[in-house]
Amino acid sequence: MRPPWEELEPASRGAVERQRHAARRVEQLATVVLAAAMALVVVLLINHTVSSIPAHGTLSEALRAAWPAAGACAMGLLTLLSCWFLHHLQFHYLTRSSGWLLLIHALLLPAALFVPFSTALLNTLSLTRQALLLFEGNVLIIQVLLLLTWRHAVKAGLLFGSDVPRRVVVRLRTMLRTGVAAALVICVLAFVSTTISVGALVALLIAQMALIARGGYTLDLRPGSARTTGD
Repeated sequence: MRPPWEELEPASRGAVERQRHAARRVEQLATVVLAAAMALVVVLLINHTVSSIPAHGTLSEALRAAWPAAGACAMGLLTLLSCWFLHHLQFHYLTRSSGWLLLIHALLLPAALFVPFSTALLNTLSLTRQALLLFEGNVLIIQVLLLLTWRHAVKAGLLFGSDVPRRVVVRLRTMLRTGVAAALVICVLAFVSTTISVGALVALLIAQMALIARGGYTLDLRPGSARTTGD
């Protein structure tokens, strides 16, 4: 079946195609930034680990020295991977761009690039409450900006021509709202127990990725349900 914009007049079709290309460029830039942030997380923590390993120590001593950095690295990567999952899911349906979409990304991308720094502090300060709150605040900001991206896309009509079922709009909005609420609760939990807070954060990030992996682009978790094209 031909996409709706192919039925338009050539001039109108050209305008729609330019909008689609603009949206794709935003997605491509975000993908590059997120990939760079993931690489920075790994590089920074590898450097810290190598410098902290005893020069003439045993393998077990080296592994014990590397364990805190590995845990912090896993949390940083989970944060960025969850962000990429949610961002990619949104842009699967976006066919247009806008000035406000660019502005939101002007905040979202630096927030993603801040993750390596907040992860390094989390490792250096050994999971203190202040370092954990900084990291979890970073996660909260990313979740809020992802929610704002979808809200703006729906309200501004940036989904034109992609035939997005209303159930998908509602499901994704619910997932994003739940992510923001859960991230806020997790920040509060840090004042009660850093261990519980970290566990809840890891559970949230894994749950978001698992829901998208299981439900696909429609977020439909029922077995045998119809999926959208490209799922």
